[in-house]
Amino acid sequence: MNCCIKKYVLYIILVLNFKNSFLYSENQKIEQLKMGNLALPSSQQPGPLIGFGQNMLDKGELQIFSYFDYLRGNDKKFTEIIPTLLYAFTDNFSLFLQMPVAAKFEENGDVFRGIQELIVQFEYSFYNTTTETATNQISIVSNIALTPDSPTKNIARGLATTNIFLGFTASHMSTTWYPFISVGGILTVRDDKMTKHGNQILYQCGLSRNIMYKENTYILNWMLELDGIYKQKDTICCKVDQNSGSNMILFGPSVWFSTQRFVLQAGISGIIYEKLSGVQNKNKYFVAIDCGWKF
Repeated sequence: MNCCIKKYVLYIILVLNFKNSFLYSENQKIEQLKMGNLALPSSQQPGPLIGFGQNMLDKGELQIFSYFDYLRGNDKKFTEIIPTLLYAFTDNFSLFLQMPVAAKFEENGDVFRGIQELIVQFEYSFYNTTTETATNQISIVSNIALTPDSPTKNIARGLATTNIFLGFTASHMSTTWYPFISVGGILTVRDDKMTKHGNQILYQCGLSRNIMYKENTYILNWMLELDGIYKQKDTICCKVDQNSGSNMILFGPSVWFSTQRFVLQAGISGIIYEKLSGVQNKNKYFVAIDCGWKF
């Protein structure tokens, strides 16, 4: 009996020591060198242009963005504007709001304009390690996208379809290099008209390198990013639409510039692989510009 008690007490001591060590390492602040990618606060450090997630700020910080993109393909031109709000509840938990607006979607002579959806996204960074010259981070990203109940209606008139997204990101931010990888999936919900858009799988990675910097003043980087989107076929009135579904991979460069408050990123990606089901218009290239301001 005494032996069992001793083992139990020893177990409790080991657990408490581990817990105290963990809490100490979490609360311990490491002063990073203000060099390269680390020359500015984390909110102003490089991030993906097309890829999702890695939207982490310091507690209480707020950023707004205007994201512009243009997709060109055969008999199609899609111009989109996405106002975005990013707020940090804590250093590792953020809220990300987007409302994509079709400035002009033109395909086969048909034109559509209007609000596409409302996206409410949360990101939690559950793994963080910091040294003087690098930060490693793994996060989970989840969002709900509310879409209009018909292509001609906007958000104010009614939301009928709900899409659910879940993904993971991993990144390494050093003074010189910034590699990242992410994977996620979009689960669509059937609407009351028995129509369901195909589920999607997103797979992404990128590599960025610092070009020049000035401590506490600016960061200038280049980036190469690869983004893949696999989409299942749609179902319309319980019937599979054979002219839907695809697998597409984009690859291209972008440039990042940031100051203590301002962020600007711009790039172009070509469609290096595309497999379409049935009869669909092929895509050619994608251009994106992202402007942000921190309050």
